Amino acid sequence: MKGEAGSMRQEKPKQEERIWGSMKRTAFILGSGLLLLVAFLNSVSGQLQRFWDASGCFQQAQWERLLSTFEGKEWILYIIGWPDLVSPWDGTERVDSVSQ
Repeated sequence: MKGEAGSMRQEKPKQEERIWGSMKRTAFILGSGLLLLVAFLNSVSGQLQRFWDASGCFQQAQWERLLSTFEGKEWILYIIGWPDLVSPWDGTERVDSVSQ
């Protein structure tokens, strides 16, 4: 019996060492993964911001061009309606803003 009790005491420190080793490995893996995820998201958000700035300038230029076409009268755009402005119209037929 004494031999069994002694071996149980020796197994406990080994088991605790294994648990701490597993916890250290888990913390290292999760920490590394989190660091890589944050770096990736930071890179992607930087690229998207650069793209969004470029597309924003394009959209602003198109809006200013549209406003200059209607001489700055925005209310005309609301009366005509967007579907007529963006519909595929080749100019051969009349497009009304009110559908019949």
